[in-house]
Amino acid sequence: MIKRSDDLQQFFKEKLPMLWEYTFDSIIVVDRSLKIRYINPEADRMLKQLEEETDTLKPFEALTNHLDVNEVLDQQRPKFNISISFEGKFFTSNVIPVDENLCLAIIKDLTKVKEAEEKIEAIEETNKELNDIIDLSADGLVSIDGNGILLRMNEAYEKIVNIRAKDFLGKPAILLKEKGVLPDLVSTHVLKDLKPKDLYLTIRGKEVLLTGRPVFNSGGKLIRIVANIRDLTELNNLKEQIQRFYKLTSRYKTELERLRAKELEGDLIGSSVKMKKVVELVVQVAEVGSTVLIYGETGTGKEITARMVHRNSRRKEGPFITVNCGALTTSLLESELFGYVAGAFTGADKNGKMGLFEAAEGGTLFLDEIGEMPMEMQVKLLRAIQEKKIRRIGGNKEISVNVRLVAATNKDLKSMVEKGEFREDLFYRLNVLKISLPPLRVRKEDIPDLVDYFLERFNRKYGFQQVLPKGMIARLVSFDWPGNVRQLENTIERLVVLSRGLNLDHELLNDIIDPGEQIIMDNKPLKEILEYTEREIIFKAYKKYGSTRKAARKLGISQATVSRKLQKYKHDELN
Repeated sequence: MIKRSDDLQQFFKEKLPMLWEYTFDSIIVVDRSLKIRYINPEADRMLKQLEEETDTLKPFEALTNHLDVNEVLDQQRPKFNISISFEGKFFTSNVIPVDENLCLAIIKDLTKVKEAEEKIEAIEETNKELNDIIDLSADGLVSIDGNGILLRMNEAYEKIVNIRAKDFLGKPAILLKEKGVLPDLVSTHVLKDLKPKDLYLTIRGKEVLLTGRPVFNSGGKLIRIVANIRDLTELNNLKEQIQRFYKLTSRYKTELERLRAKELEGDLIGSSVKMKKVVELVVQVAEVGSTVLIYGETGTGKEITARMVHRNSRRKEGPFITVNCGALTTSLLESELFGYVAGAFTGADKNGKMGLFEAAEGGTLFLDEIGEMPMEMQVKLLRAIQEKKIRRIGGNKEISVNVRLVAATNKDLKSMVEKGEFREDLFYRLNVLKISLPPLRVRKEDIPDLVDYFLERFNRKYGFQQVLPKGMIARLVSFDWPGNVRQLENTIERLVVLSRGLNLDHELLNDIIDPGEQIIMDNKPLKEILEYTEREIIFKAYKKYGSTRKAARKLGISQATVSRKLQKYKHDELN
């Protein structure tokens, strides 16, 4: 590979044979043209290795280019400690002039030394980090050798046991016990049993936990004990504070639920056990965001319950939108729920229309009479619930919706599922949280409260001061109320409006709750029923206040309207 000068080779072998042949340093002789004239066996080995380990085609040229040969020859002075590096290899060289044309270079390969230095530096950095961790630890830490001698102690240990490390380091750890610093030592137990040990002690009024862990070498000999001391005083104080906080929070939560339940009583009136359970369930259900299904006969207050769920939920600031699924045709229900784009069908608004899912964004959508929803609409509703996306009629764009669904029905949906009248998958999607409202006939103890509430409300609405006559409440309680609370509400309103005098009319009650009379009233035209009710209200107000002006002010209409309607109804009675 390299041509050597026979004269030089002979010269070095004769003059310094031991140096050239057996040194661990690489020695080369180069001339002014940087041509290598002599190379010893170590240098030859090094260059061959460089050819194998690097991408440099001519490693000897990479070396000689850094030797400053011409400078040394011109000045005829040696140059020492020349640093050379390429491709991750590191060298140092001393260059000495031999004559006016030749230089001798002694090259040391420092690559492994450099790698060792980097490893040592990394180890030192790791040790520094570990030392910092030990020193900054809130727990006290000590290191003890296999003979029980204290080797290391951090500041936290000094602080907890109130000693100075310099007074004990290098001495037997047992001195801590002998000098009364600690009543017992974990290291003593670990040295004896060669097993981990934990101790709970009280020192200087502090509760502390001491732990000791043995460290063994590869031969199984105990070489270290790492002992830890932790001040439990603050931890126990914090634990007590947390327990007090939890008790206080539990008390606040109970009180909050009581207040919320009390607030709900204004809507779901009744002190019966059944209604209290319903109110408690509404409070619980309102707190989560799952779908709610409300069961109850007609008139039991399903929409009121749905509104309460919304009003007591995290969505209370959002809209509450209601739709009666049984009152609309399939196509109309679809357009109401999902909306439509411009030109979706004949008669569609030219600007399109937002659906109720979009209108209820961030709030609650109440689907009343869900059992009446057609099967084809059930499929589309299920998709909207699962994907939380809707598509307007005639449109291709999917719209994400953030809505809580509350549904209500007076039908047995499970039975409908078995008959194939309601989708099973939709049923389980809706029936996540269930609220069942009891009919009025099974909670008759609530009727007196309901009567008082409705009587006060309608007296205030119409400006009357009607009172319950003796025995009427018993009659009201004895009735089964197939129309539930809504029927009772309607009955009290009619009694307030139609009764003459200060007491509600017993005879009028007979007419109102008499099935035959109910059929007659139900079969009358709406216009006739409204006129009859209006006439009774105006006559009663005029009789109570004595003038058309006062009656008009109380009823919120003009005096001319009161006068005109009085004349009309008096004329009708004469005819």
